[in-house]
Amino acid sequence: MSTTSTPPAQIVRGEQAAHAHARVVAAVPPHERCDYEYDTPQEVLHLDNDLRDAGVPIRRWIIGPIDDPVAVAFCFRATWNTPRHTFWAHIRVLPHTQHLGIGSELLQKVIQWAATAGAQALRVMAHPDTSDAFLQRHGFAHIGTEQLYSLALPVQTPITPQPLPANIRLTTLAALLTQDSDAMEQVCTLHAAISLDVPMPDELIVTLSKFRRLLGEDVNPNHYLLAFVDDQLIGESILMEDDDDSHVMWQHATGVLPAFRGLGVAKILKHAAIDLAQSLGVRELRTWMETSNAPIRKVNHALGFCECNQPGSVIHIYECTVKNGQDGRG
Repeated sequence: MSTTSTPPAQIVRGEQAAHAHARVVAAVPPHERCDYEYDTPQEVLHLDNDLRDAGVPIRRWIIGPIDDPVAVAFCFRATWNTPRHTFWAHIRVLPHTQHLGIGSELLQKVIQWAATAGAQALRVMAHPDTSDAFLQRHGFAHIGTEQLYSLALPVQTPITPQPLPANIRLTTLAALLTQDSDAMEQVCTLHAAISLDVPMPDELIVTLSKFRRLLGEDVNPNHYLLAFVDDQLIGESILMEDDDDSHVMWQHATGVLPAFRGLGVAKILKHAAIDLAQSLGVRELRTWMETSNAPIRKVNHALGFCECNQPGSVIHIYECTVKNGQDGRG
């Protein structure tokens, strides 16, 4: 098939978009999926609704029939710690229709829409050897890498509690909720502030309703660690169960408010999360890390985390400039 016979890209919204995108992603092995690629319509709708409720522009496209698309793309304005006017995008073309010009057509649609929506830069994510060459050919430059790290936890080794400075206190969200009726709102505010301050995407939009949904679907409040300095809530570290292996947990969103960094609180939270995971019988703790984040890399290496080499354990971030609806070359 030549590019002239490629079906045109269609803009899709709502349930049509959710079902079409979920169908394509479900055909992709889990280790090849990227951030914000969801294999259920409900997750796609949640993402889109959260962005729209927050006033963040988003658009989705498909190529092929609504009920059996061969390719999808989406784009939205980045909400985390990136330069202003940076947008985030992703394109997914099913293997049997690759190398036919479909990805290029979708990329052109994405760039044109991003330019009209105010973008000056466009970022995308790619697993090594899957679409790196395609992105480089279209003027994207590699700007960062996300790496999966893991820590093997010894079995039946006594846990030695880490001594804390007098002004630092740790607790869990579950314990805090029993003491303070406003704890949910306070922790949501903390999580939102920390999520906006990461160098690469983590949480897109943190609203109270989304935060409650996160706790209801993915996070046990007993596994949500919180740090106080002089009775001020300043840090968090979240343990999440693995979908497939009960002996594996994920350490998610370890972070400290900027004004309280340099006090060693992140390392204290990391230690506490390791102790908690070990007390639960977990044998392996995993975490994603942006490799340019030198302070947290130093902490993780000191605690024994090692780089994983399994499929999907490395993700590259690419960026191109956007000007007049074209990439940086035109």
